[in-house]
Amino acid sequence: MDAFLAGIPQLRRPAALIASCCALVLLATVLLLPRAPPAAPEQLASAAAAAAVRLDARVERRSGNEVLWQLPPPPTPPRAAVFVAPGCTIRATDFFDASPGCPRCAGLPEERRFTREALRRGYAVLAVSSRAECWSLDTGDGGELAAVESIIEWWVKERHPNQLAGLPLVGIGASSGGYFLSALAARVRFSSVAIMIAEGVFATMEEIPARYPPALFVQMPKDGERAREVAASMGKLRGSRVSVREIQCGEFAVSAQFLAARIPGLTLAVADGLVDVLRRKGFVDEKGFLKNDGRSTPWKKAAEEAKILPEEFRLERHVTEELNLAYAYHEFTSLKNGEIFDWFESHMDHKS
Repeated sequence: MDAFLAGIPQLRRPAALIASCCALVLLATVLLLPRAPPAAPEQLASAAAAAAVRLDARVERRSGNEVLWQLPPPPTPPRAAVFVAPGCTIRATDFFDASPGCPRCAGLPEERRFTREALRRGYAVLAVSSRAECWSLDTGDGGELAAVESIIEWWVKERHPNQLAGLPLVGIGASSGGYFLSALAARVRFSSVAIMIAEGVFATMEEIPARYPPALFVQMPKDGERAREVAASMGKLRGSRVSVREIQCGEFAVSAQFLAARIPGLTLAVADGLVDVLRRKGFVDEKGFLKNDGRSTPWKKAAEEAKILPEEFRLERHVTEELNLAYAYHEFTSLKNGEIFDWFESHMDHKS
């Protein structure tokens, strides 16, 4: 600092000191500002490879449910299959981009990233929509549990017997889909399952079925009540000698770079405007953390008033999902893709 001041005229030294101190404070603030979880080099490499996978689902209706699927791109044959149960209001079409095979597909950011990573790793993907807004747990012959069980059997043994028969089958379900998957796993031979932002239906089971598949819980502990219920479910499964593990997902500050990187079609300029609106309207705190989740934050109205959204803006659900993810209370996440697929692959030899 003395050397720095020596080259500055005496009258200007106080101003120089103030400027240098302000610069140091600004640098410290930037360094301390919470950001989205940093991606490791291997995560960046896998994300880049997954981004090269083109989503083009096949669509059919069976037993009253909408069924979408895609096999890994050739020439690599599938190494496993994954069944996906979406949460309430989320449809199977949200796991795939719009394409000639599925023009109605919406490609929500987190869901499409999961699908791309699955295909990149050689998984055939089967996503099924619930008949109503949420899944039914009716155990009768006409219920959705029986229907999806038959859909999976049809898909594996009749639709793609040469590619899928005999391969490991894993499952992932979020929210309502997590409850549904936890019940379905008592009927279908999964190698392992991932239950996201749900504790499952284990509290209602008198006993855990024999040879229940290993279960991974992906949860957001900000939801304290659900976190306690997940802990109880894990304890019950461990008591029945079922392998279990938990992944916790924490909140992080919203940034324009994060939004633009994860939402196809959202430019950095619009993302910058959105984050600026969040700050000016007080929707985030001084560190950039959301005060409420995306569903409870009137960000779109504020953005429209600020005239930062392009005409015919159609990414409201996509932005809301990423805000929910940053708030980390209740949302599907692909940020843990690596750990989820590592879990699946470490239990491929599990026999239900």
